[in-house]
Amino acid sequence: MTGRDGRAVGAVGSRAPGFALPVAGGGARRLEDLLQAGGGVLVFAKDGCPTSGLVVTRLAPLEAALNREGRPLLAVFQGDDAGAAAFRDAYGLAMPVACDAAPHEASRAYGITTVPTLLVVDGAGVIAERLEGFVKSEYLALGASLEQALALGDIPPVLERPEDLPAAQPG
Repeated sequence: MTGRDGRAVGAVGSRAPGFALPVAGGGARRLEDLLQAGGGVLVFAKDGCPTSGLVVTRLAPLEAALNREGRPLLAVFQGDDAGAAAFRDAYGLAMPVACDAAPHEASRAYGITTVPTLLVVDGAGVIAERLEGFVKSEYLALGASLEQALALGDIPPVLERPEDLPAAQPG
């Protein structure tokens, strides 16, 4: 499927589709919230996916770096509000967890077929980076993309304890 710009939906270089999702514990997040902050990071995940758990629990350094710059990191949980809250609590997440309930309109709009999928959305609303599943080398190289796409200073390693992680794990 292609978007209005002729690129694959959710592909690097394409416009990020709009969304408005409720957040576990109250409130909502929209694409406009990311854009007003100058860009941010979305991580699509779901319950029962060990790779989703692996990724979201290791992003604390990235979350801290983005928070210092006022940039959001938003987990987008494929499920309902109760499931999103349970996912957040099970993994002890500090980041907001939005719920993309069935029929998973946000996930479909972004072309999500594998979780986890991490997307860097720049301040102009363009998808600057897309990582699917878990490949450690891709996550370790993510800092440079973040610095450029979000006009940030030095980004520390984005993963907590990368030496303890496998080289790859499919989603």
